[in-house]
Amino acid sequence: MNEEIAIAGVYVPTFALACACALAACFIASAANRKFIGVHIRRYAWHPALFDFAVFVILTKIFYAVLGKLPL
Repeated sequence: MNEEIAIAGVYVPTFALACACALAACFIASAANRKFIGVHIRRYAWHPALFDFAVFVILTKIFYAVLGKLPL
């Protein structure tokens, strides 16, 4: 597991990079859902903010697992 990833000579924690990637993926998925699919999934959630946070946590775990396996 890589604890840090060097980006342009700056060591960035893998978790911080995973969070940034997950946040970008959440924004893209939410925008694509509103624009192209037309189904407002958040409307069916009990608490929309909690649903968004759960999706963020799941994506963070996925990105952390993927970034941790990279041979950098």
